[in-house]
Amino acid sequence: MEVDGLVTALERIEHAARDFMHPADRPDAPTALLGVLSECGRALGHPYAIDPGLDDARSEALRHCAAVQENLSAVIEEVRLLHLTVSGLLPSLVRIADRE
Repeated sequence: MEVDGLVTALERIEHAARDFMHPADRPDAPTALLGVLSECGRALGHPYAIDPGLDDARSEALRHCAAVQENLSAVIEEVRLLHLTVSGLLPSLVRIADRE
């Protein structure tokens, strides 16, 4: 993107942001800002940089990651408890094995 194109894009973003902040002037201001930002993202080679659907996907992935982390923490705690149990039983098991 040329310098003139960047300046034009920044001006469009500024106008769309101003319309977004004062929506009484234009009823389509919220979607217009998203449209301008999406168009600029595509022009810069990042077509999905501003995508509400992607934000939803990120939020869903974050929830799944948190659930997986919680489950892994529970598994680690269970393994720790089993290790303590086996460690407590090990001396008795060794004595029994030595007798045989």
